[in-house]
Amino acid sequence: MNIRAELDTFIHRICSLRSVTLLVAWICMLDITLGAFRDEAAALGVKDTFVVLPFVQTDMYFSKVILLGVLCFYSNAPFMEKGEMYAVLRTGRNRWGKRNIRYICFSSFFLSLCLAFLSSLTIAPAATWSNAWGTVYHTLSVTGSTIGAYISGKTLTAFAPFELLAHIIAIDSLVFACIGMLLYVLGLYLPRIWGYLITIVIAFLPTMEWMPYDIQYISPCSWMYPSQWRYGQDIDYPSLTYIYTALFLLLLLLGWAGQAKISRAAWGNQEET
Repeated sequence: MNIRAELDTFIHRICSLRSVTLLVAWICMLDITLGAFRDEAAALGVKDTFVVLPFVQTDMYFSKVILLGVLCFYSNAPFMEKGEMYAVLRTGRNRWGKRNIRYICFSSFFLSLCLAFLSSLTIAPAATWSNAWGTVYHTLSVTGSTIGAYISGKTLTAFAPFELLAHIIAIDSLVFACIGMLLYVLGLYLPRIWGYLITIVIAFLPTMEWMPYDIQYISPCSWMYPSQWRYGQDIDYPSLTYIYTALFLLLLLLGWAGQAKISRAAWGNQEET
């Protein structure tokens, strides 16, 4: 593996208009959604931990913006831009495919870190570095008030802030990677428009609140929300062990399917238009 070439590819693909569009959309939506949190902190005259992402991303409107941003970011999958055919011939099909898979995995982690950072930055005037849930979170969880999303007392009891943030970053990374891999693999097997439409339906199932949870549960995106994790003996929701295992297996399956298609593809001089 040529690390320099991998890094150049990563930077080239990250530094794009798609990335700018995604970040601007996330910043604007976070500012709107978290205004209530800042107002609540000002009214109480206190500051609280900066770990707000696990709760704000359960807001269905903001969740749609998150998913739209990720879909936009990976909209060029399967990365058949002009010049990629030369890269395939130079590096070989299997190496080219593995490079794309690594890019999706690393970039999904980058997107997850950006989302966590932006959410914390948005409430910076009302935030501290404390690893304990303070007055604002407990008040909102008891009163049932929202910051654009419901704060579950079960979540506050089950996790310390930093622990919950680590789980959210990890799960968001895996979910974003699944979205990217779906677009990538379906784009190899089907016309890109069909791959994009199928991925949109799967990604947006959890945001359709009128849909029964059993159907929403089909989508791995439904596991991004702490309110839908298992607490205690409630078997209606998945445990973290189940979530991590299922996401890793799904990524492995998609990676295998992508490599299998690449190994026998006959692209000729095909380029993305």
